[in-house]
Amino acid sequence: MSPRDAEATKKRILEAAVAEFAQHGFSGARIDRVASAANANKSLIYTYYGSKDQLFDAVLEAAIGDLHESVPFTPDDLPAFGARLFDFLVAHPVEIRIDAWRRLERPTNTTLEQQMFAEKIAALDAIGSTAADGTSSADLLVMVLAVSWAWATVPEALGALASAEIDLRRKQVVRSIEVLCEADFTASLNEHA
Repeated sequence: MSPRDAEATKKRILEAAVAEFAQHGFSGARIDRVASAANANKSLIYTYYGSKDQLFDAVLEAAIGDLHESVPFTPDDLPAFGARLFDFLVAHPVEIRIDAWRRLERPTNTTLEQQMFAEKIAALDAIGSTAADGTSSADLLVMVLAVSWAWATVPEALGALASAEIDLRRKQVVRSIEVLCEADFTASLNEHA
């Protein structure tokens, strides 16, 4: 097998694994189904990715890397970052499912994920996001991410009662982050902590 064929096979395996893990989670996923969907020999999965655990790790790394590349972090414009993150999540429901399964079945952090969060916090620190009111950059990032992910993770029963208009939801995310970034609002949060 040429290196080009090997890379194409690895890509097909990874794409099939994304679909399999998104549909069935880690515990329910079957390597046989991944091999069949990828039109690849089952032994190649183990050759390229090692174990089922390592294949799931590769799926997580790919999802995290895709999100990181697709949604550039703008520490000086968190509402715009939140809007881009919201847009990405609307367009990539498979990413949400992978993350949900990971949280349920393997609630550990990847090295890449920890590194990316540390970089975002450092970028916020570098522009002095904590100076006005004492809210730490890490706390601010948690709140921005929570607001951006809110519509993707809200219980379906509640989501059905709320606005279904994507544009309105997006505007609500942006406005909520704008409010979070206002010094007076975050200062009042700190006073009540």
